[in-house]
Amino acid sequence: MSVKAMQAVKWLGMDKDGKMTVSPAAALKVLQALPENQDVNLISIFGAARQGKSFLMNLLANQQDLFRISNEKEPCTQGVDLSSHFMPLSSFSTINGCPRVNSSMSVGFVDAEGQGDRDITYDSRLVSPVLLASKVVIFNWKDSLQADRMLNLLAVLAKAAQNVELAEGETRKVFGHLHIVFRDWNFINTTPTEVHDTLFKKEKGASREVSNRNLARHELVEAFESINIWLFPLPVVSTAQLSERIRFEQLQPSFQKKLRELRTTISQQLEEPMLFNQQPLTGRTLAEMMPLFAESLNDNRVIMPESIYSSMRRAEGKKIQLQAEEAMKTFCKAQLDKPEILSTEQFAASVRESMMKMINETLSSMKSFPSDVRDECRAALLVFVDREVELTSKSNNEKVLRHFQNLMDQANDGLRDSLKEMESKLPLPPADLTKQCDFFIRQATKSLQSCPKTSMSSSFQNDIQRLEEQGNVLKERLQHLNERALRQRSAKLMSELTSCKNKLKTKGNSWLDKHITSEMPFTISMLEEELLRVHSSFEFDEPKPDLDEIDIEGEMQEYHAQLLDDLKRQYTLHVRHIVLQFIAKAKLLLEKEMQAIVLPMPEAKLHARILESKERVVVDISKQMQGWSIPEEEIVHFGNAVSEHTKEMEVLVRQHNQTASRDSALQEAAARYKEAKDNLTRHLTNVINEAIPMSDEKMQKIYDEALLKTCATLSDGNQTKRGQVLESLKADMATLMEQFKTINLKERENAVLASAAENQRHRVEALTDEVQKSQALAAKREQEMKSQLLEKEHKSKHLQDELSVQAAKTQALERQLQEWQEKSKKLADEKKRVEKEALQMASKERQAAQRFIDEQKAKEAQMEAEFNAIQKQLLRQQQLLQEKEREARAAEAAKELARKEMLEKDKALKIAQQEREMREKLSRDVLAHKAQAAELESKISSVMLEKSIETQQLKGNLTEQQRKTQQLELELKRMKDEARALDEEREHWRRQALAMEETKRSMADQVAEESARREAAEAAAQQAARAAEVAARAAMEAVKATPEKKRKPEVPATSSAKKSRKLAVKDTLPKLSLQEAKRLAKEEMDKRIGERISKMKK
Repeated sequence: MSVKAMQAVKWLGMDKDGKMTVSPAAALKVLQALPENQDVNLISIFGAARQGKSFLMNLLANQQDLFRISNEKEPCTQGVDLSSHFMPLSSFSTINGCPRVNSSMSVGFVDAEGQGDRDITYDSRLVSPVLLASKVVIFNWKDSLQADRMLNLLAVLAKAAQNVELAEGETRKVFGHLHIVFRDWNFINTTPTEVHDTLFKKEKGASREVSNRNLARHELVEAFESINIWLFPLPVVSTAQLSERIRFEQLQPSFQKKLRELRTTISQQLEEPMLFNQQPLTGRTLAEMMPLFAESLNDNRVIMPESIYSSMRRAEGKKIQLQAEEAMKTFCKAQLDKPEILSTEQFAASVRESMMKMINETLSSMKSFPSDVRDECRAALLVFVDREVELTSKSNNEKVLRHFQNLMDQANDGLRDSLKEMESKLPLPPADLTKQCDFFIRQATKSLQSCPKTSMSSSFQNDIQRLEEQGNVLKERLQHLNERALRQRSAKLMSELTSCKNKLKTKGNSWLDKHITSEMPFTISMLEEELLRVHSSFEFDEPKPDLDEIDIEGEMQEYHAQLLDDLKRQYTLHVRHIVLQFIAKAKLLLEKEMQAIVLPMPEAKLHARILESKERVVVDISKQMQGWSIPEEEIVHFGNAVSEHTKEMEVLVRQHNQTASRDSALQEAAARYKEAKDNLTRHLTNVINEAIPMSDEKMQKIYDEALLKTCATLSDGNQTKRGQVLESLKADMATLMEQFKTINLKERENAVLASAAENQRHRVEALTDEVQKSQALAAKREQEMKSQLLEKEHKSKHLQDELSVQAAKTQALERQLQEWQEKSKKLADEKKRVEKEALQMASKERQAAQRFIDEQKAKEAQMEAEFNAIQKQLLRQQQLLQEKEREARAAEAAKELARKEMLEKDKALKIAQQEREMREKLSRDVLAHKAQAAELESKISSVMLEKSIETQQLKGNLTEQQRKTQQLELELKRMKDEARALDEEREHWRRQALAMEETKRSMADQVAEESARREAAEAAAQQAARAAEVAARAAMEAVKATPEKKRKPEVPATSSAKKSRKLAVKDTLPKLSLQEAKRLAKEEMDKRIGERISKMKK
């Protein structure tokens, strides 16, 4: 911190008129800068001028330049200075190595102007506020013990007490602790008590001076909480050093000692806060109360702390009130600035409720204030709330009106835009148009009806009604435009339909004529596709059944079907002509085929050859007929014609064949060839069947040898004939050889498979033998494991018994240890003279117990090593159990139980480690382990028995569940039957409902017809009412326009009976408004419709 910041600031002073002034800088820069709730205590110093008050205060504050020091004749301090340096009491108490006082209190320092230079009234007024605010007051005196002079100066403090008036019944001291410090004291044999008695012991005598001094003594004792005397020696050896900056280390040791004692005493006194009207002082309180003190003194009034405190709290409450009002103004403005629109009633209620909460919060923060201050604040805030609610309600009314006007503009624009958009979509179905228009009008008025209300009016019905009327006018205009658009659309559709029909007919006929002229084949499907392509090329507007009186698509479909039938008839006539051409071409080809037959040949072969020729011709002509859509009757006609011509040609060819077949040599050669071929077939069949399976090369060799031998027999040495015979035989025997090869391949594969099957059988037998051996070995190992487990169970049982014995011993030791602890407590409660001895005895006992525990821990470690060895053995047994499980699945359950029991044994052994503190011999441990193993085996057997019982119970439960399942199935079947019956009943009621619906529909048609008649009657009534209204208005206007003197005079009583009757008729005519006429007409029509409906129902 800089030097400037550490210096004091002017706090109090006197102006030229003798009025006390308070420096704002001290409040702003020092006091208000402190934390708001930080308690503070002040140390102030008084005394005669130029006697080193500032020097002593700087030493206490441990700041050399806090207060200015001078040896000049003029005093350094004018008025009252406040240190800008506040420090925690915990830091203040530890300065110069003094004991620490733990407290959060902050300590400030005050240096007052020297007393004695002016009159006592001036001095008392100046010091009164400081004394009221100071917890510790130091009176500095630098001279010998001069009681009369000192009491005259101390009378200033007594006089200051007279300026203070406590509340009625309050008995506390006015000021804090007074410390009278004698500086440069050099009287060796004088004590502070003697000096105190000299100053404050009552003098004897009746003189006025004595009485004044005794009165001053009494007032001082009554004003201060305590009075202490301090005798300080010279601070340094040479007084010349006092003009320099002196550090604590440069002071004489005796002065340092006294300063430490003074600091220690002051620190203890500063722990308790200085109270002002029963409240601890804070920086803020000091800043507020000093101006009030000055005001009271300047008005020559006594200082009343209670009244001043009340004024301070009232001013503070006023400030809080203004802050609350500003916060409520800000809140109201924020609520008005929100985009959300509320009705003024809701808005006012919400704002009032929120501001009342704010008032309650403000009053809650003022709980420490006097009740009258809180009541004044509450009343003022309630008045402010009423005024602010009224203002914000008016602002909200304006906001709602602006919002409604915006909604009105938006609704008007939206309605116009929506109806304008609908106008672009015309034509529309009249019902849909009316429905949509009504919907848009409702949508436009919906937001207006939901608009929040103001406090001036409950609704905006007139504006909404005006908007609805405007929407109805626009709706009527749209209806007229829609009717005109519907008529235009119908005319356009008729013109478009006529044009499309003409185009379709022209293009269809043109396409058919073109293909007939080209003589290229084409089908009916091609004609249909072309016609469909032309039809699909026409683009129609999207059909709207609700709008169009003409179904243009349906009309075109119907015309398309008619045109297609006409074109198909033309195509059929053309196809008949084509079929006749194909018949002629088939006869010509058939004749050429017959001429190509080589005769003679057998009759059967000849017949087959003729049929083959016929089939070839038919196939050839059929290929040429591809591309035509020939009717079935024409195909039949073509087939009959070809068949008849074939029969005719077959008769002629047979005649020629009979002539050519008369050569017997040819027939004999054919028989010989057939015989040789049969022999060859039998030979090959016998030889190959015997040799199968064989290789393909061997089979080919046998075939070649037999073939050459047969050729040699048939050729008779003629090489040319031999080659022809060889080729014929090869052709005839090719199929047989392929069969032989296939059979041979299958036989070879079967041989390979049989060999593999035999090898597999031998391997299966070997594996079966190995499995039997493994099963025998597994059974043997299972028997061994059972015996080992039985032995381990016996060991485990014995071990458990030993553990229980050890547990009993351990419990006995614990009881002994508890007894020892109780004895130790008793010994600790004995007298002080044997306390040290008892503590030594307890320490020895604890050491002995610790040694005993260490020995037991060593034994436990030894036992743990043994347990680990046993555990490793058990792990090996587990491995054996796992091998057994892989070999035989039957032992799997027993192994799982053994593993669980091993875990339980591990837990038991861990517990045993704590309970086996007294065991000494290893042999007992081994026996215990054997007993535990035996117990483990018994547990395994018992668990297996329990599992078997549980299995039987589960089987019983399963049987019961099966029985319940059967019952549920029967119940489900019964419910299905009931559901089926319900479905039949539902179908019956559905048919009845359909019949009722049909009846209802017919009645609805009749009601609709009556409704149409009623609407026509209403329209007529409305028209008549309008005409009557127009006539009535015209008559009234004529009456108004006619002068009074030109009106006909009233008919006298003696007029004719005829005129009288006429006037009487006119008088009896009812005068109805338009709404009444409509209502009467509607009631009459409803009455007629109701009568007709009742008749129909009957």
